[in-house]
Amino acid sequence: MDNIKKAGIIGGAVAGGIIGGAVGILGRVTKIKVLEELGDNIVDSTILTGQIAGDVVSGAAGLVLGGLKGDIEEVKEGAGDLKDAGGKVIDNFVNNAKTVIDNSGEILEGVKNRDGQRILNGAKTLGKIAAIGAITVGAIKVSSLAEKEEKEDA
Repeated sequence: MDNIKKAGIIGGAVAGGIIGGAVGILGRVTKIKVLEELGDNIVDSTILTGQIAGDVVSGAAGLVLGGLKGDIEEVKEGAGDLKDAGGKVIDNFVNNAKTVIDNSGEILEGVKNRDGQRILNGAKTLGKIAAIGAITVGAIKVSSLAEKEEKEDA
């Protein structure tokens, strides 16, 4: 079943490399930083999508094959893989909700303080989330504003 998981990750990496790589290169060539960041985020998000898909397929296969063979260990492993996939989906949802809330707050603060840069930064991140969500069907991995600030401070 590990091969199924690896195939999911590789599939996500390939898809991300093609789509995200093209967007990232376009961003580098045009010197549009938001496109460059979007490309990197697409790669990360498609790899996450591949991990989730690999866990789901591996888990389902383990449950079915273990049930047919009467192998309790294989059934347990399959159930564990499905649980891992569910955990990744929930963690991703929570992180994305936090990112949306943080950046929506950034936009509101920008409006309140008449700070166009804050509005633009928040809107860019929300736009990236929407674009990546359309490509990866919901498995979105975007750096939050707080994470960016932590990296800049380090």
